[in-house]
Amino acid sequence: MALVAPTQVAPVPSSIGVVADEFDLSTITTGDLVFAGAAVVTAILISQITKRAMRRVLDDLDGVPVMAGNVIARIVSYIILTMGLVVALEALGFSSGLVGSMLLLVIIVVVFAAKPLLQDLGAGLIIQLRRPFGVGDLVAIGAVEGEVEEVSARTVRLITVDGRRVHLPNRSVLDGAITNLTNEGRRLTTFIVGAAYDTDLDLARQVIVEALDSSPLVLSDPPPQAFVEDFADSTINIACRFWHQPQVQAEWAARDESMRAVKRALDDAGITIAFPQRVLWVQPTED
Repeated sequence: MALVAPTQVAPVPSSIGVVADEFDLSTITTGDLVFAGAAVVTAILISQITKRAMRRVLDDLDGVPVMAGNVIARIVSYIILTMGLVVALEALGFSSGLVGSMLLLVIIVVVFAAKPLLQDLGAGLIIQLRRPFGVGDLVAIGAVEGEVEEVSARTVRLITVDGRRVHLPNRSVLDGAITNLTNEGRRLTTFIVGAAYDTDLDLARQVIVEALDSSPLVLSDPPPQAFVEDFADSTINIACRFWHQPQVQAEWAARDESMRAVKRALDDAGITIAFPQRVLWVQPTED
């Protein structure tokens, strides 16, 4: 009959025993629970009061964007809540080292889980501080063009020219090209007039500039201009350049008024706006 050696149970590591002692609920008294609860409640109250007070103070400071003040106040409130939680855990018998390890683990998990949110939050803060645009500005961000409706902690909200509401993540806004179309208070528009090849170009340029200058929607500073641009197949192209108000509606109205004014002026001056033509050369045949 074979003899079986008795199985030996390995001793429990002392570190595991220490952790088990940290979670020993039998050592927690009613007073500890009351103190821990009071610490958490107090931290919540102080964090809310501090957040509101900081928002009011930062809102009154010149040069501090509203969203930036909100973000700073929220971060301070989170720090106060964390301190209250640390005090509560230590009151329940947890050591400072274990509490610190737990908080570090929570911070790591939160950072990885909320990485896109944190990126948007940081990008939004930078946008507020740099101020490449403001609410009401007409901007082009990537392939989207519209009026800025709101800049929040996570997104920039635009209303496009055709009435769509677009939410762009702050990180994509900051990473891409931002074109502010209204920051300078004016925009340049160009359209082409094709004159016939027998046109007096000096006269045509003069007539076009006077027509543009007579339009109430065209800005006089800088003044409108007309340049001979290209010898095309059937026309000599003249570029008509003028400045107007930066809004999209102002651009459409100014372009419409200017083109009609130029057409009337050229007609009155007897200058033909040419259209595509083709000249046929017929080679006579011998009988």
